Amino acid sequence: MAVVGLDTRFHYVLAGWKGSATDSRVLYSALDHETDPFVVPEGHRYHMSEFNTRGARSPRTEEELFNHRHSSLRNTVERTFGMLKSRFPILKMQVQYPFEKQAQIVLATCVLHNFIIEHNPNAQQFEDEDAPSNDNSVVSEPEFASQTHQRGSNNALRAAISSQMFTNYQLNSKFVYER
Repeated sequence: MAVVGLDTRFHYVLAGWKGSATDSRVLYSALDHETDPFVVPEGHRYHMSEFNTRGARSPRTEEELFNHRHSSLRNTVERTFGMLKSRFPILKMQVQYPFEKQAQIVLATCVLHNFIIEHNPNAQQFEDEDAPSNDNSVVSEPEFASQTHQRGSNNALRAAISSQMFTNYQLNSKFVYER
């Protein structure tokens, strides 16, 4: 799991989970991590002013707003990982290191990536040459059922986030138009 900012830096990285683990399982592990728990910042919101484009129509529903913000931020995340992989091709290869060493490699490359951004902001950015992932992991039947249940239980959370986001959006839009 990784958290990246609009500055294309890694702000939190939790490496060491196999690809078959569900996102929610990894997130809950990060929240409960003994030595370095992920802390969700309070009061922070999507910084969509940095993504505003002229001529874009305003979202009309909770789902449209959520999907727009989610896809815009996803582009930043994908660009950041593309930069990381292009800087460190070892991340694209199947290496024969023990699993723990592979997790350390991921952490080390993220730290080096941030160091480059911090100390040489004009460093040449390589083109993203990502090829489609060939994740051939096999998930057992009970694990698949568990993952499906976890995904379903997150629908209510996503709906609550969408609803609150849209309410805030409407309040902020009303405030802007009344000025």
